[in-house]
Amino acid sequence: MSILSDSDAITAVDDDGNFRSSPAPSTAFTPFSPARRSKSTSPDSTTKERQYEESLWRRFPGFTWSQRVRDTNSWAWEYGYDIQKGNDRKWVCKICIRKNTLKPKTFTSTGIQNTLNHLYDDHRICAPEGKTKSASQLRAEGRKAKGQSTIAELMKLDTNKPREQAIANGFIKNFDKKHFQRLLMEWIVEANLSFETAEHDKLRKIFAYLNPCVKLCDANLSATSIRGKIVASYEQHKTKVMEVLQSSPGLIHVSFDGWRSGNRHALYGIMCFFQDEKNKPRKIVLGVPEVSTRHSGTNIAAEVLEIIGSYGIKNKIGYFTLDNAENNDSAMAVIGGELGFDGRKRRGRCFGHILNLSAKALLFGSNPEAFENQLSGAAALSETEHDLWRRRGPVGKLHNLVVDIDRSDVLSYLLRGVQQADMDQSIDPRVRARKPLNIVVDNDTRWLSQLYMIRRAIKLRPYLDVMILKHKQAWEQDNRSKRTGLMRRSAVQPRICLSENQLSNKDWDVLEHLATILGFY
Repeated sequence: MSILSDSDAITAVDDDGNFRSSPAPSTAFTPFSPARRSKSTSPDSTTKERQYEESLWRRFPGFTWSQRVRDTNSWAWEYGYDIQKGNDRKWVCKICIRKNTLKPKTFTSTGIQNTLNHLYDDHRICAPEGKTKSASQLRAEGRKAKGQSTIAELMKLDTNKPREQAIANGFIKNFDKKHFQRLLMEWIVEANLSFETAEHDKLRKIFAYLNPCVKLCDANLSATSIRGKIVASYEQHKTKVMEVLQSSPGLIHVSFDGWRSGNRHALYGIMCFFQDEKNKPRKIVLGVPEVSTRHSGTNIAAEVLEIIGSYGIKNKIGYFTLDNAENNDSAMAVIGGELGFDGRKRRGRCFGHILNLSAKALLFGSNPEAFENQLSGAAALSETEHDLWRRRGPVGKLHNLVVDIDRSDVLSYLLRGVQQADMDQSIDPRVRARKPLNIVVDNDTRWLSQLYMIRRAIKLRPYLDVMILKHKQAWEQDNRSKRTGLMRRSAVQPRICLSENQLSNKDWDVLEHLATILGFY
């Protein structure tokens, strides 16, 4: 094994921050074994070192060289700058500084194992003979002992030949384990996937097929690791957000609202609006705390104040934009009392919420909230809920119709068939090339979904009439006695065929007017 001694360990990187070439390594876990460098120090190297130290101090203001006796028991200090500020003593990676890494790795003076892992994982530096090895190096050696193939073996390269050695080294060097893990984490977050997706056997086989280094470098992540990296990334970026918010030239305005997630967690989204140092308007999510207690104004205020306090911006808070919920009144009283202003005077009403209320009133009449509370939210309508919707007029009757169609394969296929038959008879090739449309199901009393439902229904109106007629005819045929020709007494007519549930011409006129009015919203 090619190992660096303590005396020449820091020569692993040349003056440009690159690994030096080396003789062929005998193991897969020491791909970069730098050549030795003369002990003499040239003027150029002295200048370079001075530049590196200047870069170090720019990145760590307030720090100086450590005044303590160095912990010479660990070989890691040969690769790190020993600096301190007060009682805070740090190890800063010299290689990261020399390579001008955006965020050079730094660890506390007591976190030597983390330091060793970094040197091996990110720079492929192994422990000198007889010195403490990192956990990452031990794992790599364990894989080698178990007979796992190296990159050179997988690619059938002879590392004793300089050209093939360079190919193997280049392949290993070009795989950035940290970058791979960051991409995997970002994909999990942006696609809103389960953390356990990263552990899926087929996905890991795909990674290994695309680049064997993923497996050989132990780059796969567990669900626990994914979560830890996400939390660490959040904390890392939060510091930058705090700096931006605290340097804002004006006040920071806040908005918050609550909702229940699909897995029944009561969450509050807290956002802020501000101007950056260039006076450009910005907005950002400060937090999404879970309110597991009763949603009183006091409890809501406590969560909001905790989030605001965590960013250190209590003295920069301006106005709040909230909806008309009663608990927001008491929440603002508590927040104002804590931050030193009259909460009532700092509260603005959400114009979007006012629009929503007016649209609901237009669609469902007075007290739409009480109507919404009576609904169970189930996909299929009970008879009671069906009746509640019908009493709400044309919009309610249309809602019942589209829900019944959506819940019935027979009705869905019948509606498509009616459209297809009509399009097939057209002489216009563009009409014949069209595809049948499905109905749009609204989302209870969310007015925008009601608008989409109404617009689609108006397009499908003639086909809906034919569908209901055909469905009624089929039901009558199935339930008519062949002996008497009369309807069976036990037959129950489908709800959409009942006259009180059908949309009249007047109802359709109302729906068209509503579509026009809501279009201006």
